[in-house]
Amino acid sequence: MFHLIIEQGNDVGREVTVPSNGIKFGRSPANNLVLDDESVMLFHGRFFFKSDGTLWVTDFGAGEKTVVEGLPVDEYQLKVGELIQIGKTAFRVVNVKPSEQEEVAVISSGNESIDLGFKKNTTTRHARKVNRTSSSHHLIPRLLQVGVIFLVLIVFFFVVPEIVNLFKDNQSDAKEKDLFILSYERVQANKKNIFRYKLTLDVTGKFIVVIDDLKNNRHIQKEKVVSKILLSQLSDDVNNTGFFQVDSDFVGEEKGQYDSYNLIIARNLSFNQIHILNRKPPQVVKRTVAIIESFALDELGIPLTLFKDNDELMRYARIAVNLGHSKYRERDVSYNNLADAIFEYKKAMLYLETIEPKPELYRVAEQGFKKVKIEQDKRYEEYMFRADRAYRLHNWNEAVKYLRILSALIPDRSDKRHEKINVMLLKVEKHLR
Repeated sequence: MFHLIIEQGNDVGREVTVPSNGIKFGRSPANNLVLDDESVMLFHGRFFFKSDGTLWVTDFGAGEKTVVEGLPVDEYQLKVGELIQIGKTAFRVVNVKPSEQEEVAVISSGNESIDLGFKKNTTTRHARKVNRTSSSHHLIPRLLQVGVIFLVLIVFFFVVPEIVNLFKDNQSDAKEKDLFILSYERVQANKKNIFRYKLTLDVTGKFIVVIDDLKNNRHIQKEKVVSKILLSQLSDDVNNTGFFQVDSDFVGEEKGQYDSYNLIIARNLSFNQIHILNRKPPQVVKRTVAIIESFALDELGIPLTLFKDNDELMRYARIAVNLGHSKYRERDVSYNNLADAIFEYKKAMLYLETIEPKPELYRVAEQGFKKVKIEQDKRYEEYMFRADRAYRLHNWNEAVKYLRILSALIPDRSDKRHEKINVMLLKVEKHLR
């Protein structure tokens, strides 16, 4: 049975089943659940089951917050009937129990059957019977019979064990051939700059990232040995994109610029190489590239800033600063807008951290961050005073109201004030039951 149904957005009516290992959702094709919603972040969050069988949603904190029943959440246990707002998309929870039905591979349909090698070979047995009957009508010299028996014994005691050992060796080799290696190079060049980054994964599991930025005189190299479990997951994800079925290169012409993708992947007995020049890559290649880049960002801890040239980072930072200004101006419209403004200003400073000397935009983001932080602290003190007073007077409804405002005002779980708010909220809710 499905767990969620989309009630608002471009995918209204879509039913979503959450598997036991959970699903990531967002706008990027690298997610398990891809949302056609520009207001959703590339990697927005995750639905998953905890060990006690409860269904949860977590927000990756990459932009606009996930909202459950009107309140922003970082991690939240879902209940049947609740509405989850993610950008302009809304999910209704219809089931919170893990599916008890395991997925099984279909190996036959209708009256067809597939011979997996375990059927008795009745034709061969019948043929042997006929041969024995036929041979009984001929006189075989006794000496020849003894020779045949002797030969059978030799085969049984010496040849068969060798065949068995050879089979075992082949099995061992097959296990060792769980191969996954890749090389992905992206080069962007114009009259102002040449920007290149290359991701390689070798047979030892070492992941290497090399970045060259000619204009800004940057050369960066990072490497890390990745665990077999993570590599196995990456291998499966890449294989599921259909990359090995793409069988042609894509070359176009574009004056004044050079934009190249070169992707080589080998997985066990599968191999493919795709080169794309001055053309938009097909969806399969875009999804494959997104998975590889996402892996480098998420699992290796490589910051996004390393994958972009300065002009692109400036563009992202300018968008973030403008969003920060907008959220601050609308601080009285929604209680979580101050936290969102802080997040946008911090994101802008992160985009600009590798650029030296620091541009004027960095100073604007820094000043905006400080101004909003002062406003947030002031409002926290004001609403916490009201919540404390209501708590002491046992006015539980008023206390809950102010604590929920505070929860939206301070959504960052790493902030100690967030923990204090949650502890008080749990105590007050007990009195309302």
